[in-house]
Amino acid sequence: MNIQLTVYGLGGDYHQLRAELDEMREAMAMGKPVKHIQPKPAPATPSPATPPSNSPNTQPKNLVRSLNFFGDSTNARIGEQAIAVAKKDNIPVINNAQGGSLASYALMSMNGSPVDIVFDVSTIPARANGAMVDGKLVYHEGTVPFSMHSTLVVIDEKITAAISGQTPNVKVIPRDEYVQTVTPGKRYPVRLKNSGGADGICVLATAKNDINGANVGNWQTVLERVKMYVEKCINQIQPHESPRFIVLPIWADNKPGWSKEVHGYRWELKDQFNNWLREKYGNNVWDIEEYMTSDQIWTDTGITPNEADKQAQKDKVMPLSLSHDGGAHFLPAVEAVIAGKIIQKAKDLGYL
Repeated sequence: MNIQLTVYGLGGDYHQLRAELDEMREAMAMGKPVKHIQPKPAPATPSPATPPSNSPNTQPKNLVRSLNFFGDSTNARIGEQAIAVAKKDNIPVINNAQGGSLASYALMSMNGSPVDIVFDVSTIPARANGAMVDGKLVYHEGTVPFSMHSTLVVIDEKITAAISGQTPNVKVIPRDEYVQTVTPGKRYPVRLKNSGGADGICVLATAKNDINGANVGNWQTVLERVKMYVEKCINQIQPHESPRFIVLPIWADNKPGWSKEVHGYRWELKDQFNNWLREKYGNNVWDIEEYMTSDQIWTDTGITPNEADKQAQKDKVMPLSLSHDGGAHFLPAVEAVIAGKIIQKAKDLGYL
């Protein structure tokens, strides 16, 4: 009797299996009991390797965007408070705002004002009292010229310095502890030391110092200039098709420089700027002026207003009980409350 066996699904070594089949065939031929072949388990299928974190099959983790502050002292101070306030939600905060700065600085801090510098010398000295060299700023096409006020910058991504000047001809004060070599006449890129972050959630508060510096003869020019800078700032934010941003209006200081009788043009400038901001950016505005003049600010801060504070709110100037410096800036505790409001605004907009 001829027997042909076809075996499927038996694991194990091929040569051992073949020997067992031959033994089985021989036993059947001699009429002896047949020893059944015991199937051996197939080797375990190895688990698929864990894909790398950048694999398209990796499940994305919850993305936490950073909250990035740009502008003048309003945001420089609120941004510092936001760093602490945001910790409970594990929200990273970047503070690129600078006290005393103009709207042009806000744009440069968002890398929106490309500019180079040229030297006539071959070395930049090490940091020391009186150490200084001359330089000339060269603005890229489309960049609006701006002034520098002891502005901390990085030149060619390696030289740290402070630059001052109202024109393209500037003074460069070195901040490094060693001598740097440069090529005379060569253009070197300049960026602010604190810059970048336009791809996060951008909080912009600027134009206050521009408006403080305006006069009765140029306030309308200043208005158009700060509007242009704000628009350029917003246009820097990534992604361009759906930028994530919050803008803040400005308020009137409780200071002689904001006297309506003497500086009525400044009020007109402030009101026109704020109204333009509200109309143009709508729901992306967190209205700090409106909040300053509301009853809610007293509830939120736990500060009890006096009659002068209530009158200041009616006059739309900063109540002194909210201020740490006599009517220009908020108390740190008030700024911490405002930081929380801005974070909530970012959540309401779906950014967090």
